[in-house]
Amino acid sequence: MSTPIPTTLPAKSNYLVCRNSLLLLWLSHLLIDFCTGIWPIYKTIAGVDLIHAGLMVGSTSFCGEILQIVFGYFSDKGKRKTILLLGLFLSSLILMITFSGNLSHSFWLLLVLAIGSGAFHPAAMGFAGSISKLHKGKVILFFASGGALGLGISQLTFVHVLTLFDGHVWVLFIPFLIVITLVYFNRFPKQTLSENKISLRRFFEPLLKHKRSLSLLYCAQVANLGLFFSFTFLLPDLLRAKGCHSWLCMGGGHLCFILGSALIMVPAGILSDRFGQKKVLITVLSFALCLFYCFLLFPSLSFLLSALLLSVLGAFLGIINPILVSWGHRLAPEHPSTISGLLMGCAACFGGLGALLVGFLTHSFTEEPIVYAMGTMGLLMFLCLTLILFMPTISIRQESEIILEGPEKVEQEESP
Repeated sequence: MSTPIPTTLPAKSNYLVCRNSLLLLWLSHLLIDFCTGIWPIYKTIAGVDLIHAGLMVGSTSFCGEILQIVFGYFSDKGKRKTILLLGLFLSSLILMITFSGNLSHSFWLLLVLAIGSGAFHPAAMGFAGSISKLHKGKVILFFASGGALGLGISQLTFVHVLTLFDGHVWVLFIPFLIVITLVYFNRFPKQTLSENKISLRRFFEPLLKHKRSLSLLYCAQVANLGLFFSFTFLLPDLLRAKGCHSWLCMGGGHLCFILGSALIMVPAGILSDRFGQKKVLITVLSFALCLFYCFLLFPSLSFLLSALLLSVLGAFLGIINPILVSWGHRLAPEHPSTISGLLMGCAACFGGLGALLVGFLTHSFTEEPIVYAMGTMGLLMFLCLTLILFMPTISIRQESEIILEGPEKVEQEESP
């Protein structure tokens, strides 16, 4: 009996599922990272001491983000949609910060935000990473561009909505309700499950199999996130100390910095797929180092030059994180959420302490404390570059073998 000729309908249907899911993940990521961008500008508006503000965001990030690897593990066991929805809901609660009367209330809202972010990212990254086996860099960086855009517009949007609605931002709950509903009813692509049985051995298996490479990637990610979080945390105060335009100080500089990374993410993903993550990262880090210290050392810049330099610096600093994650996905494509949990959550829990560290450093210098504190944190970029140089390079042939060795068992994510 001859084998029936397959029709093109399933392929087209699968394409639509992947396309719609990726766009929905992109939009969800925009909202999640929008929430994470609120605290740096809110603490400046509320006049919170930098040490207290850094201690709050550093400790909550550590407690919440370390759960990413746990959320990632259960996401790989078939719970991605549930965990993704939980992350969206918990993160949205930070919008109630304008109702908090003291720092303790703000602390608990930041903790809930960190847990929500820790739940969302490995689940969403697992979905995004499984959409394409051969173009992970391009897909993951497109997904990451949504988060970058959300983070970029967060402070300006927050300030304007705060002004329009008498000091509150409750109206921003509306897009969250819409996206949560769409995610709930969306049918995501098939999820690859290596084994349904939950065990400690299976949890550590992908980490032990590539322990040397993942250890280097993890340490590089901690250094990168430590610098990135401390820079975004201190940016409004840094711009104010450098005498920049008020629009830049109240969120415009943050927008330029993050928007630069959003615009370059897809091209960076294409370059990573073509030339490999190692070559791209070495180039990106080299340029980022020069731009970072140029921005700090120039005493004063015009409005246009400040905006341009922040955009280009953001373009190079902002794409390091997703490129490192996509590199981890190439090493262990059968465990995308677990790897995402390691390289995002477990790295962010320590990288988030950068905001705490830079807050203390500002009290260690008497002359231009904010500029010198950030200059000291820039040493983390040298560490990140050194670790990348020691990373073993995977050939295209080895990478194809890793992809082909992945498990064949798949299950369809069911719509409710």
